[in-house]
Amino acid sequence: MADSCKVDLRSRRRENPFDRNGNIGGTAKEQATNSRPKLTTKYSQRTNEMPAGKDGQESRRTLSESSAENVGHTGSMTRTDDDEMWRNELAMNADSSSAQPEKQEERSPRTGNSNMGLSDAVDVLLRVLLVITFFKLETMTAFKREIHEEELWLYKNPRRPDIVRGGELLFWVIVAPFLVTVAFYWYTKDRRDFRAASWAWTLALCLNGIPTSVLKITVGRPRPDYFYRCFPDGVMVLNTTSSGLDTSILDFNCTGLPGDINEGRKSFPSGHSSFAFASFGFIAYYIGAKLHAFDVRGRGHTWRLCIAVIPLFIALLVAVSRTCDYHHHWQDVTIGGLIGLFAGYISYRQYYPSIFSPEAGKPLVRWPSRQGKYQRLSGKDDNVCHDDRAGGDAVRRPLLAGKEESKWY
Repeated sequence: MADSCKVDLRSRRRENPFDRNGNIGGTAKEQATNSRPKLTTKYSQRTNEMPAGKDGQESRRTLSESSAENVGHTGSMTRTDDDEMWRNELAMNADSSSAQPEKQEERSPRTGNSNMGLSDAVDVLLRVLLVITFFKLETMTAFKREIHEEELWLYKNPRRPDIVRGGELLFWVIVAPFLVTVAFYWYTKDRRDFRAASWAWTLALCLNGIPTSVLKITVGRPRPDYFYRCFPDGVMVLNTTSSGLDTSILDFNCTGLPGDINEGRKSFPSGHSSFAFASFGFIAYYIGAKLHAFDVRGRGHTWRLCIAVIPLFIALLVAVSRTCDYHHHWQDVTIGGLIGLFAGYISYRQYYPSIFSPEAGKPLVRWPSRQGKYQRLSGKDDNVCHDDRAGGDAVRRPLLAGKEESKWY
């Protein structure tokens, strides 16, 4: 009875390839080792039977693909270094996003392009609506503000022709930023920068027109030459039929043209000043950022700052001219200039970083791509990362001309 139990136990050990510690037994290991040369020999024989030349290469490729498909369906066989064991793994679906992340990322550019096209159309439509609203507001009647007798001297200045005509100003506030952006595009060949700059300065002009016109018709402040707009011959005529509690309030019975009288009530704020500072202020931001006149990279270069502020001096001259021809008070041109500067800057910041940032002048990415975890860095990105690690100092980075330049290095 004992002998039969020993024989049975020995036979079970031969059938079970694993020992007590869970390691593979010698018999199973020997079988696995003997099976590999057979597979390799079989594959090599099939490969050698292929004809040489181009047909042979195609046959070998077909054979390798069929072998890969068989492994995918039946399970891939992976060898470990510790116990030289063959194990089966679950086959991965070839169409899954985990196996082929590139397929998942191929759909995103189409969606991004459609979103960009829709956003561009909406932006153009908004700019058109803002322009139409501006011209509509310009034709509206301004608020009739009462004039006291003691302040009449503020509005009795002589009428003078415009030093800077409205049509000329409208031409230059559109052409000047366009020419500047075209010049930088011709120099840098950066199409993305040209698009961002075009979106920015058009938005600045459109945003500036609405608050300027709304304040003009709601405030209704008389211009310095309002008296001679109301009475071209200089003879004041008062309305005697109206009865007021305050006798110091003058109720003019104007004899001038209705259009001149209505324009005479639109002194605050100055439209010439706001449009000049919106357009030429944007040029100052744009050129100053390109030359790094306001950030640490261009610190110490006075000529960069002087070039950047030249457009602001042009806008300032336009604003001062409105007081010289007695069309605006000094408060009007001051507030108008601030409105233009603010509209130009917030429009610039929609498409560019801060002018005080080391990355000033580089347009922002409008539609940043979502990088998946399977996406690899290109060689260009590797070089950029290496440059940031090697020379991360903002002062030592290349400036506009593309070469390393600094006053102190």
